[in-house]
Amino acid sequence: MSCLLEGFLILYALVAAVAAGNPTYYNIGGVLSNNESQAQFKEIIAHLNFDQQYVPRGVTYYDKAILMDPNPIRTALNVCKHLIAVRVYAVVVSHPLTGDLSPAAVSYTSGFYHIPVIGISSRDSAFSDKNIHVSFLRTVPPYSHQADVWVELLKHFNYMKVIFIHSSDSDGRALLGRFQTTSQNLEDDVEVKVNVESVIEFEPGLESFKQQLMEMKNAQARVYLMYAGKTDAEVIFRDAARLNMTDNGYVWIVTEQALDAENAPEGLLGLKLVNATSEEAHIRDSIYVLASAIRDMNQTEEITEAPKDCDKSGSIWESGRVLFEYIRKQVLLNGATGKVAFDDNGDRIFAEYEIINVIEKKEHKAVGHYYYNTEQKRMRLRLDENNI
Repeated sequence: MSCLLEGFLILYALVAAVAAGNPTYYNIGGVLSNNESQAQFKEIIAHLNFDQQYVPRGVTYYDKAILMDPNPIRTALNVCKHLIAVRVYAVVVSHPLTGDLSPAAVSYTSGFYHIPVIGISSRDSAFSDKNIHVSFLRTVPPYSHQADVWVELLKHFNYMKVIFIHSSDSDGRALLGRFQTTSQNLEDDVEVKVNVESVIEFEPGLESFKQQLMEMKNAQARVYLMYAGKTDAEVIFRDAARLNMTDNGYVWIVTEQALDAENAPEGLLGLKLVNATSEEAHIRDSIYVLASAIRDMNQTEEITEAPKDCDKSGSIWESGRVLFEYIRKQVLLNGATGKVAFDDNGDRIFAEYEIINVIEKKEHKAVGHYYYNTEQKRMRLRLDENNI
């Protein structure tokens, strides 16, 4: 018994020694879209320091936030000058008011030094590629994860024959790939698996979709799954209406971007990410996930100081690489945006969606919810069919 106690004491001493040598303060960087988000970032970190569940005694967090520049080159320079120069241990990144390249610039610049980056708004599938975005995680799911909800909708309505329409970009292809994988996994749940009768891929920037629609009209399937941007969706819906392919007997299920089309047909079903535009909620979740990871890492790992100089490549910051893995393993059960967790690519899982139905006068009506069921510990689909 005394040997066992002695072993525990030695282990405790080793852990205490590791923690004692680790930093006592951590600068957290933010690249945010507006002054309001900057103020919220500062306030959330100030409150975090008084939460002993996440911040042990003797440790303090400091906010180091800057505004996002729509120019990606200036953004990269600002990350070096205002964030890396003050030794940030991680960066929370939003999106600019115009353009979409600046979050990638933050990821490239920070990733070169293995400084973890937590995105709170970027949903492009490209960020899932860990060969390019080596230290990037996000509290929002990529667009391709909407395929999971599509499969649940098909299962609910027993639609087992579909036509898949998607733009020929990385997001469209990623959505198709995920749909094929997820729908094949349905075999255990249902007697008949989903049959994709045809896949129609198109180049973004459509002027006409009539030829493809004529082919679709000759097919057996009358259920259309579509991934398209707003402007392409408007062309597709315009031509479909001319061919009476938006009338009763045809089912259109689309992703978020297509749902915004001005001429979205009545009866269409689409998805809307819950808390998608709540920047404060995502800032809060990202900071608490980060604090949880540093707390856990502090107990067992040596944490070296973050890099300070973009002009010197130096050696890889190994603590940053390890911190990324600690962040990826975190789970917030009751985050501001729901249950927060990440997959192997650092992409958000357990994200919740509203099921939207387009009704008379092009109004959008919520008719269901894809949510995390705490009792069953899995995602569930709830639909109010009487309102569809």
